Amino acid sequence: MTDIIRIPPGARLEALRRQLAQVQSDRVVLEVPEGWTELDNAARMRLLQRQAQIQRLDLGLLTRDEQTRKVAQQLGIPVFQRLEDVTRRPWRMQPPVPVVDPQRPEAGLPEPPPWRRAEIVQRTARPTLHQARRQRIRSEVAYRRPLPWWLPILGYVAMGSLLVAVLAFFGLYVLPAATITMVPGRENLEVVLRLTADPNLDEPDLEANLLPARLVETTLELHGSIPTTGSQQKPTDRATGVVIFSNLGTAPVNIPEGTIVSTSTGAPVSFRTTASAELPGGVGARVSVPIEALEPGIQGNVRANTINTVSGALRFRVRVINPDGTFGGGSRLVPVVSQQDRENLLAMLEEQAQAEAYPRLQQELQENEWLPPESVQIYTVAQVFDQFNDAEATELGLDLRVLVQGVALDQSVMSQAVLAALQRAIPERGKLVADSVVTQRQEGAQVIGQSVQFTMTARAEYVVPIDPAEVKSTVAGLSPAEAQAALMSRWLLARPPDIYQDPDWLATLPSFPSRIQVRVEYDESVATQ
Repeated sequence: MTDIIRIPPGARLEALRRQLAQVQSDRVVLEVPEGWTELDNAARMRLLQRQAQIQRLDLGLLTRDEQTRKVAQQLGIPVFQRLEDVTRRPWRMQPPVPVVDPQRPEAGLPEPPPWRRAEIVQRTARPTLHQARRQRIRSEVAYRRPLPWWLPILGYVAMGSLLVAVLAFFGLYVLPAATITMVPGRENLEVVLRLTADPNLDEPDLEANLLPARLVETTLELHGSIPTTGSQQKPTDRATGVVIFSNLGTAPVNIPEGTIVSTSTGAPVSFRTTASAELPGGVGARVSVPIEALEPGIQGNVRANTINTVSGALRFRVRVINPDGTFGGGSRLVPVVSQQDRENLLAMLEEQAQAEAYPRLQQELQENEWLPPESVQIYTVAQVFDQFNDAEATELGLDLRVLVQGVALDQSVMSQAVLAALQRAIPERGKLVADSVVTQRQEGAQVIGQSVQFTMTARAEYVVPIDPAEVKSTVAGLSPAEAQAALMSRWLLARPPDIYQDPDWLATLPSFPSRIQVRVEYDESVATQ
């Protein structure tokens, strides 16, 4: 069974120990409040651990404080972040200190340190007071004994020679100084790198040339119209003529206006009577009735003797024939909408949307963002034509709604990638000349899903730093001409180094490198990274 003890924010360590002493279970987890610092050092934590050892129970902590967690882990006390972790897996306290026996607390303490024998021996070997006094007397007698006459003279000569040697050494080697001023030259550098802008990235990966980007989108509403190019014949006039009805019986027949007659060969062409007529009785009785075609157009112009069918109930009582052909049916050529017109208008508006997409997306950009033109894509959301195919119309209109998307890239991140590529290309310890960096994007970006790949060409100049210690060791002891030639051959310099000597009548530079000062002058445009 595991007990959870929630520590109040204002509790003290001693009160917590007393509370821990009253626990009867085998395991206890202390829930440490936020900002409670009573257990953030090993001494106070060990006091609590020893109390748990005396009661023979396992102690654990539930805290997020980093210092408390480190101290607990050093002492072998389990630490949890969430309450559910306490029961998720078995745990035990593994104290690194000896277990305390409540009956014999001193049994857990380490052995006392050994006696310092060397100190005792040294104290025993010290001389007595009498021996120390006799030794001082002998030293004073030897000090007061007169010296030989030649010894002071020899000392003066030695001191004078030493003084002369020091002055000569100082005048020839220490006193001379030199200052060398050098200006590093520049080297050209060019790198070509393939960058990928991905809207799904949050952080740039400069080693892999992967850059985070932002998906920008907007909607365009376009309307356009074009003249129709299709044409077809449109019926305009109805054909007219005369038919003769013959009676098949003996009773008279009334032929009402609007009686339908038609041809029977090929595609039937229907006509209707334009006047009513009374057909006399008797087989073979005849009457003429004017007719007109039901539909306008040239199909109503039929030959003679082709109209021979009567519709309705009259077909059993009369017979019909047209002795002459019908005439007057006509049509004219009218413009109509063709499928090609629809495709041309749609292509025209899509081209217009493509032209307007990039400027519109640029209005959605944030400060210091750049939009690759190749990343702009349009998707048709809706299209509505105002005419159907084959409809008579002189003009076709279209309302088009498109979704425009593009990938926006932070130019500062792109500059970081370019500078990182230049840094990888320059020699070790090289420094870029900041105002010499020139970038150019190559055409031909590739869109893969939502990411865009494009190629950048970066050109820059760099300088290689000059090590003053190496310069000093190179020119020490050389003449100014030799030193200048050695420096020009060893380092790439923008101009010959300036050498200043003090005093200037010496033939060579100081032999000690410490007496040579080297000044390296970089342009203000040289980058410091």
